[in-house]
Amino acid sequence: MAETPKDEEIAPTIEIPTADVEKAAELILTPGFVTKKDLPKMKDLAWATALSKAVTKHFLENDDDHDPYVYFEQFDFAGGDIDSILFNMDVVPTREAALQDLADALGEKIVVPKDNDQETY
Repeated sequence: MAETPKDEEIAPTIEIPTADVEKAAELILTPGFVTKKDLPKMKDLAWATALSKAVTKHFLENDDDHDPYVYFEQFDFAGGDIDSILFNMDVVPTREAALQDLADALGEKIVVPKDNDQETY
């Protein structure tokens, strides 16, 4: 007997408060990034992802004066901590610069890969 397909799980919608979107949008313009230090709820990946979408929507629909290139990224730090940053690529031009800004803001240590001098065959 064939199995009946299970209903797809619907991810819950995360509502981002307008005040959080406005605070993040302001920080995206100056200093150019937002971290969990600014909005502690960014510790949660789902919330941080929803914030990224809400901020992008804010600039597209509600702010005719600014058009930042908003980018969301997660980085791994020494000790296994993983943290998120939402940044303006017009202010923070590279992922490496975003990594450094996030590390500085949170007091984290960046993982530096060891030189790999092993030959592959």
